[in-house]
Amino acid sequence: MCGRYYRRSDKQRIGNAFNLADLPSSLVIPEDYNVAPTTFQPIIRNDKETGERELVLMRWGLVPFFTKKLSDVKGISRINARAEGIEKSRTWRTPFQKRRCLVLADGYFERC
Repeated sequence: MCGRYYRRSDKQRIGNAFNLADLPSSLVIPEDYNVAPTTFQPIIRNDKETGERELVLMRWGLVPFFTKKLSDVKGISRINARAEGIEKSRTWRTPFQKRRCLVLADGYFERC
């Protein structure tokens, strides 16, 4: 995949599908048929304090742990990893073990 996907599900449909108890009223999620790396997209993650699932907007792509400022990684977007090496790679090992989330996509397409 060259890093593009589409999402057409609205907030209520996402909440119902993933049994989310609390949907933030201020969160607006418009349809997006050309989602690209570095854009802010809705994801589902476990809340650090309660452990409950929550719907939040996050920047798509891996920001390395050693980054001091987001501007330091401008033009660098790590979004793909090979499954067979993910546990050994210095770049992906810790995020794979500790910082997982569900990326909400209805489909993807190749655009190379």
